[in-house]
Parts: sequence; C-alpha cells; structure tokens
Amino acid sequence: MTKQVIFSGAPSQVINLPSVLKGAAVVLPIGAIHWYASNHFTVHWSLAFAQMAAVMIACGVPFLKTAFTEIVIDTERITWTQGILSRRSSTLELSSISGVTLAYPWWQRVFGTGTIFMETLDPAHPVRRLPGIRNAEQLRRQLDEAAHARRDPKQAASGPSGRPDAQHRADPEPA
Repeated sequence: MTKQVIFSGAPSQVINLPSVLKGAAVVLPIGAIHWYASNHFTVHWSLAFAQMAAVMIACGVPFLKTAFTEIVIDTERITWTQGILSRRSSTLELSSISGVTLAYPWWQRVFGTGTIFMETLDPAHPVRRLPGIRNAEQLRRQLDEAAHARRDPKQAASGPSGRPDAQHRADPEPA
C-alpha cells in the first residue's frame, strides 16, 4: 500500500475561544475597578494597563501554541509537530489505534469543528486527541478506515488468541 496523506494542517483557532472568554471575564472587572477607583482616588492607569496586558499575554499563548502546531496524517501514522521557540515532534502509528471517537464541544460545533479522540494501545498515552479539526466527521471516518487497514494484515496472520495458527507453525505436530 502506498503512503498517502489523509490530512495536513493545524487545529482551528476556535479551540481557544474559552481562553478568550476567560480573559474577557478578568479584563472587564480590572477595568471597572480602576474606573470606579479613579472617581475616588488618584489612580495610576499604567498599573491597570500592565494588569490587562498580563491577562492578554496569558490569553495569547494558546493562540501561538495552536498557530505553531502542525498535524500530518498519512496511511501509516500521525505526526504532531509543536513548539514556539523549540520544536517537538511525536508520532502515533495507525496500527496502535484501537478506537476513534468524535466530540463536538459547544464552541466548536458552532464553527463546524470537532475534536477527534483516539484510543491507543500505548500505555503511556492511552488517549490522544486532535482538537479543532474542520470536517471532523469525514476525517474520523478516514482515520478509522486507515487504522483498520493497518491492523488487518497483522490480525490475518494470527488466530483469535493473537498467537500464530497451527497452520503457520514451522514445527510439525508430533505423531
């Protein structure tokens, strides 16, 4: 089977909507408190701007992480490349995927994106996820088909117990 790319891209920035909402929930009270205090005291607006800037930077980091994430899915493996200053790559062989599930959180469903969860045979990472994927249902189906195709040749050579069948053994049965 030739290696074909099923998906290549980055997660949608929509996955960062909760971060923006949390940031707004913090920045608005900071501004309101400083505005109210300015009516009663001398207020240094530079302090308010510094506090708001810190919150905005904290909200901006997830956007940068998402922007610097690349996901490539081919018919053999999934490769994640992540990092802003330093880069890290990790792979997941499709043959180690035991199940694929799709979820549409409310903030993603509105924008037509979803999160794909993959159950794996890797004890260190039993569940891997692909957040903010456009056309997630189509990708989930393709990923599930590709994972089954990678597992089937291995299952065909073994019996139901996972051990080689008697027909495939090199040593003959004693008479």
